[in-house]
Amino acid sequence: MIQAPTSNSIFEVIIRFFSYFTILSNLIVFAYFISKALSAELGENGFWTKPETSTAVTVYITVVGIVYHIVLSKIHNPQGLAKIADHGLHSFTPIITLLYWGVFVSNKKVNYSSIPYWLLYPAIYFVYTIIHGALTQFYPYPFLDVSKIGLLQSFLNCLVVLVLFTFLSLLLSLIANIRYKKLNPST
Repeated sequence: MIQAPTSNSIFEVIIRFFSYFTILSNLIVFAYFISKALSAELGENGFWTKPETSTAVTVYITVVGIVYHIVLSKIHNPQGLAKIADHGLHSFTPIITLLYWGVFVSNKKVNYSSIPYWLLYPAIYFVYTIIHGALTQFYPYPFLDVSKIGLLQSFLNCLVVLVLFTFLSLLLSLIANIRYKKLNPST
């Protein structure tokens, strides 16, 4: 985007870059793992060390991988270094994060009541994307492009993805809580 900008403004190029859910979610994963690396200095009871946070982060990046491989990979064909970066963001990071969650977090109790809060990030992202797109005519993903598929279809696509977020949130929480109960039968 920086090498071949579609805009004259570097500010607009930066805004567009950070308008991708993939980029934002990978930054969240990065912040999460940095916080885990620093947890000895920051303490074990912080926001980033909670099993709910880890599960939400895992859901976000897992959706990135699923949506990319089911929908976007068929229409996006990067080459060279872009292909390596593309697989890092859409394949490697989701797989590593899910594996980390499965090994280190999936045996900890997760409160189901936190799930609605997890859904705020994708919901706000969708609202922002539709409003930003209406103002700039830039939609980062074709399944959200109101100018090409209409507002109703964009809304329905957002709803389908939010259902996926909800399903994965419930599924991972259920898995964690079942494993927690098996390891702690007296609770």
